[in-house]
Amino acid sequence: MNYKIIRSKRKTLALQVNSDATLTVKIPYGVSMEYARRFIEEKRGWIEKKQAQFSEQKAKHKPKQYVNAEEFLFAGKPYALEIVPGSTARIALTPEGKLRITEKCLDAPKHYIEWFYKQFAKRHITARTKEIAEVFGYQYASVKINSAKTRWGSCSMRGNLNFSWRLVIMPPEMIDYVIVHELVHLEIKDHSKRFYARMSELMPDHRTREKWLKVNSGMTLL
Repeated sequence: MNYKIIRSKRKTLALQVNSDATLTVKIPYGVSMEYARRFIEEKRGWIEKKQAQFSEQKAKHKPKQYVNAEEFLFAGKPYALEIVPGSTARIALTPEGKLRITEKCLDAPKHYIEWFYKQFAKRHITARTKEIAEVFGYQYASVKINSAKTRWGSCSMRGNLNFSWRLVIMPPEMIDYVIVHELVHLEIKDHSKRFYARMSELMPDHRTREKWLKVNSGMTLL
């Protein structure tokens, strides 16, 4: 088993399986390599399980090829790409569950489809935020859609809510989770016990949704 060794002043030995399925072993200065090797062998089952999970996730989220029947997610639902003749760039979601694009879009498919995602996000997330805020009695200054890759949402001190357009690939319940999370930040700015108590009050299963989002946050869109 291959792994990277990092020695430090830490008090305990730790194993870290990275997103690329590689293993990092953090060892205190006073611990021998023989002890570390035995520790790694004892944890082999856990290590291989985590590595398999990351490898599976990477295979599932391989870069898009922009070919017919390739699937794109919108609000958790798969839409099969359908390429039709056309010298003008046009994109639409069809009632039959297709993401229909014209051949012109193939000049820069990532650009055109990303634009479509952003427009979809502006409509869907803006409307859903308004609905949820009204139900729970929150008032915000504005909703803005950005291109953040690692942060699904944020709340400014002035009450502006920001959401990544990438959020719209997620199932509706996950979109709702991020919206509620940021709405609660209008009231409680930190992640204190009070914040999570409020989350539990508004969304009792928020921990389960948070865990799902962390596990699936690495999916490739375009």
